[in-house]
Amino acid sequence: MNGLKIKLESHQVTAAVIGLGYVGLPLAMEIAAAGFKVIGVDLDRNRISTLKQGKSYILDVPDKVIAEAVGSGKFAPTSDFSTLANADTVSICVPTPLSKSRDPDISFILSATQEIRKYLHSDQLIVLESTTYPGTTDELIVPELEISGLKVGDDFFVAFSPERIDPGSKKSSKRQN
Repeated sequence: MNGLKIKLESHQVTAAVIGLGYVGLPLAMEIAAAGFKVIGVDLDRNRISTLKQGKSYILDVPDKVIAEAVGSGKFAPTSDFSTLANADTVSICVPTPLSKSRDPDISFILSATQEIRKYLHSDQLIVLESTTYPGTTDELIVPELEISGLKVGDDFFVAFSPERIDPGSKKSSKRQN
């Protein structure tokens, strides 16, 4: 962890955000605005193309913010998960739509975690930000990542950061602090 702490303090961290929707894209832009390099990974190639052109598809992220982040080299949108090998932190911001029984569909989380495992390395921090049920990090993400042979707490680190946006809610704004 000491290596990651030193990189964080000196702004030498490369962050990755998987899922560039209404949670992931604003997060990526905030990380870039804080002075860190950000790799944005999304499977939607149209989104990636739009972002590379300096355009936004999220209402509360202006085109200017995207254009500046891409133009400065602080933000690199891609569909290539192998870029995670260069990331010191990875935030998972993928959708978790509710099933008919109101349970979150965690298939996108599991898919992202399997991709992360391929490129997991020492001193890497993995943060789950997708809405899900308690225990997802410990019960699903950690065991999947430990298949790599690395051990949580010794070689890599995990955290859960609850989503702070409630899409479609009239009580909450689109962007909260």
